Amino acid sequence: MGFQMSFDDFLKGDSVFSHREESELLQAKKKIKNAMMSCIFNRYSLSCREVEVYKLFHYQGLNHRQIANLLNIKRTTSRNYLYRANKKINKISKKMEDL
Repeated sequence: MGFQMSFDDFLKGDSVFSHREESELLQAKKKIKNAMMSCIFNRYSLSCREVEVYKLFHYQGLNHRQIANLLNIKRTTSRNYLYRANKKINKISKKMEDL
């Protein structure tokens, strides 16, 4: 598929894709992100608790107090799990960028 975007379109933020194509691109991006996160959760040394807290915080939108109440842990423990999960995910992301 060949397309060109004019500089004016770029500055205005106009898209060269139709709404249907943009929707398909967004869906594909979500699928790729979900597959990558699933791979990271399953293959790389994230503990079950780290994955659980990460998902509750980022996907469910819960704060640390809510997560702590739900999992019967301290709020600081929730923060620590999320910190470690983010640190591991960032390390993996940097490795992928270097490829």
